[in-house]
Amino acid sequence: MNGKNRVLATLRRQPTDRTPVDCWLYQKQFVQKLEAEYGTREAFLDEFGIDIFVGFVPWPNQTGRLLDVAELADFYPGDPRDPKWITHTQWDEDFAGVNVVEAVERHGGKRAVIAHLWGIVEGTSRIIGIENCWLSLGKHPEPMANWFNRYADWLCGLVDSCVDAGVDIITLSDDWGSNQNMLFSPHMWRRLIKPYAARVVQHARQRGVFVNLHSDGYIMDIMDDIVEMGYSSLHPVQESAGMDPATVKRDYGHKIVIYGSLDVIDGLLAYEGDVLEAYIAKRFDIYAPGGGFIFNTGHFVQPDIPPRRLVNAYTVVSKLASRYAA
Repeated sequence: MNGKNRVLATLRRQPTDRTPVDCWLYQKQFVQKLEAEYGTREAFLDEFGIDIFVGFVPWPNQTGRLLDVAELADFYPGDPRDPKWITHTQWDEDFAGVNVVEAVERHGGKRAVIAHLWGIVEGTSRIIGIENCWLSLGKHPEPMANWFNRYADWLCGLVDSCVDAGVDIITLSDDWGSNQNMLFSPHMWRRLIKPYAARVVQHARQRGVFVNLHSDGYIMDIMDDIVEMGYSSLHPVQESAGMDPATVKRDYGHKIVIYGSLDVIDGLLAYEGDVLEAYIAKRFDIYAPGGGFIFNTGHFVQPDIPPRRLVNAYTVVSKLASRYAA
């Protein structure tokens, strides 16, 4: 069973030979440190049985400036089916990822490939600014809803391009949570965000791919909605924001695949040695029984984390993953 088969079987709730494993190695300074102290990223992926690789699309705003809310009515990112969105190469200097086409070409034969897209709120925050986006949900709900309606259609077109390129999973990256609560009220989220995000999710599912939600922060208030919308998996479960692993597994583990569990700050950076091993083992004990779990870091591994610590951590991960077959 190769990585692609293992991940897709997990998402389909079918038997697997072990727990699938991922590691987000897409921060350039860390990848350079890893190469200097251990070896290439590809060597790490192979040695530790990493089953997923992510291809990224650029931000929808390529104008070089932030827009005003009033400009959203006339803003158009460009044809979402233009190959430039899935063949982009002009990345930020801190980024170590690749585009969707490269990800499929390099890894699609043996790993599940995810296309990482920027969701309704997160994509918009890069067009008009983060604070302006949040404030405008309350001050300008109608223009924001009109834009979200158009942006959802645009994202559906981008989903088509990614599916046609051969990806297995779509991630909609859309941070909705903060510490201990959401960034906006559940009522506002259900009125202004959910309908448009749901449209993209359903379009992707109709195209035959799974859909992962990446949302940092506390989102327990809308977990039932997330399941209802058709998301296949959730990344991460951010414990530091108040998301309780045992509760999530008990109430939702049979409804949505949990994709994550190793917090890069409160786990990988905070602990080492036996303490880190116990931290990882506890998450496997909670999430892995019965399947529906893909181990992963909660975000990009950061350059202040010693590469040897990551290597040691994934040595433990490899052993634990083999103990759990669904």
